[in-house]
Amino acid sequence: MKKISILKYDLKRVPVTKKTLIHRALYGYIDHSNKGNYTYTRKGALSTLKYTKIGNSVLMINTKDVESIIPLFKKYKIKVHIMGLIMP
Repeated sequence: MKKISILKYDLKRVPVTKKTLIHRALYGYIDHSNKGNYTYTRKGALSTLKYTKIGNSVLMINTKDVESIIPLFKKYKIKVHIMGLIMP
């Protein structure tokens, strides 16, 4: 049996600049410098984890990996609802 958690976070009343910071911290981004001559891949918190994006602001990840993502949501003061599931 596989333990999976579904994370639902809410960004409704968050300013756009803060949403961008949160998404970059979660998923990572590509950074361009020197007028686009160089590109750097910046990794996010989910870059090393196996996850599935179910919908907007809804993620499905392994239960053991939840503890590594929770500090990120606490840092940006975002409410997260976590639901645990057991998959056969």
